[in-house]
Amino acid sequence: MSNTRVKGSNQKRSTPAAQQTSASLDAQVAQFLDSGGAIEVIPRGVSGQVFTPTKKA
Repeated sequence: MSNTRVKGSNQKRSTPAAQQTSASLDAQVAQFLDSGGAIEVIPRGVSGQVFTPTKKA
């Protein structure tokens, strides 16, 4: 059985620069807000999960 490799499979993937990512995120947020979306501010320390204690048998 031959050992075959795909060309370039062992190369690291390049990640976009942080500024490019931030600019892209800013553009996406602006587009979301322009389309009528709203951003909900959640207070610090609030997870949104409802705590329901369970009884032990």
